Amino acid sequence: MTLEAVFGMASTLAFFSWIALFIFYPRKWIYQTLFSGVFILMAITYGFYIIPALFNGGEGGFSTLSEVRLLFGSDEALLAGWIHYLAFDLFVGMWIAQDAWGKDISRWLVLPCLILTFMMGPVGLLLYFLVRASKIKRLNQSPYHP
Repeated sequence: MTLEAVFGMASTLAFFSWIALFIFYPRKWIYQTLFSGVFILMAITYGFYIIPALFNGGEGGFSTLSEVRLLFGSDEALLAGWIHYLAFDLFVGMWIAQDAWGKDISRWLVLPCLILTFMMGPVGLLLYFLVRASKIKRLNQSPYHP
């Protein structure tokens, strides 16, 4: 299978997972499906591409931006990085949906947060924190407090 095909399949899977998350977020089975199905599949695919990229003598590191750029010098490592983003942004979206459901925040207020989390990760999470703060009447937040 080509890297472009894997990229397309991973992106499509993530896209439809986000749609399902928004539609079915009050249902426990959606979290079980995403955790037990989508995340496992993404993690296996990520490992399949990142492990060889790490051990094939690739250059780079984490100390400078230039070193990080070198880490993604191969298409396999770049694909793995993309899958990494897809999986973790989806995880954050699942947390947002679950937390919003527990706090009785309207799904229509959560929708822009989920869209932004899908497209721009931390920006969507920040927006959700602001929506959440207005609901719980507290700017200082913790995932462990109502």
